[in-house]
Amino acid sequence: MSSVLRNILDSIRQRRSQRPVVIFDLDGTLYDNRPRTLRILHAFAAALPAEHARDARTMLRVTAGDLGYKLEDTLRPRGVSEAVLELCRRAWAARFFTDTACADDVPQRGAVPFVRQCYDLGATVVYLTGRDTPNMLVGTVRALRDDGFPIGLPRVELVLKPTFEEPDTAFKIRMLDAMDELGVVVGTFENEPGNANMFLSRWPLGVHVLLETQHAPGAPALDPRAFAVGDFTLDGH
Repeated sequence: MSSVLRNILDSIRQRRSQRPVVIFDLDGTLYDNRPRTLRILHAFAAALPAEHARDARTMLRVTAGDLGYKLEDTLRPRGVSEAVLELCRRAWAARFFTDTACADDVPQRGAVPFVRQCYDLGATVVYLTGRDTPNMLVGTVRALRDDGFPIGLPRVELVLKPTFEEPDTAFKIRMLDAMDELGVVVGTFENEPGNANMFLSRWPLGVHVLLETQHAPGAPALDPRAFAVGDFTLDGH
């Protein structure tokens, strides 16, 4: 589906005078955050007391590719006890949404060059994420910088939730008017079908793309007018 990505680049070129905007989610979209979860899981397992040695061994064998959307999706079928699973969920929640943990995320294939190309062609790049400012702003900026994404430049916006407690989708709905103030939205990228559908409804003339990574259980079907891709690679790259 590299033609979809090329259509967005062409739209940026054609509408440069109209201040084209491309919106990117981070977790599950530009970034694979399964390595973040895996580090937390393995550190937790390594610290378990001897009476939970079997569960620890099971968890230490888990790879990033094994991880489902929720920890229990991965660990319960492997026989991890409910008591340890609950402790693991708490450890994950305490460490996952932190500046430090952002360093473990890995950019999706082709993500860095594609976002840079959007920027170089004249688009305003918006990172619109469910991460929150108090806990994850510093780590997010550091990761974007270190991984080579445009950041700290004119026409680059990093938009995080002001509080952890605000639901991600409610926050993104609240930001729609602000996105329109930046220019004409020509493309959006999400891993949640519901958010992709929302963007399509708001900007029906744009190109709206779902990354086929992971999404929350019970998500709605993707609107047939939207597109799905596996990564950000273009032909010949």
